[in-house]
Amino acid sequence: MQLNELKPKFIRYEKTFEGEFNIVVETIEECQGIRFLCPHCFIENKGSIGTHQIICWSSLRGITDDVRPRPGRWCITGTGFDDLTLGAEPGKSRSVLIKSDWHGYITNGMITNA
Repeated sequence: MQLNELKPKFIRYEKTFEGEFNIVVETIEECQGIRFLCPHCFIENKGSIGTHQIICWSSLRGITDDVRPRPGRWCITGTGFDDLTLGAEPGKSRSVLIKSDWHGYITNGMITNA
């Protein structure tokens, strides 16, 4: 499955006196993470209706360990969603594990199961 099928968005984290927000940004250069639909639920639900989103943050792009979701952090590389790869940050796993839903990888814009 291609990442582009899961309606991905580049996001940044912002904390203000009003709360914490994930702001959609246009490019990979300005993002601190990505958001996309859960591949497992997308297949089970036959589309986006009823499918939750997954957020993957990068500490190398300024996200601290207290920002949710945690504990995972990934190295985000590529030029866009077509060739995006989530790599391992030091001391972290490269795979994305969503308990009870999905465990897999994003490599060169493709989603694969672990």
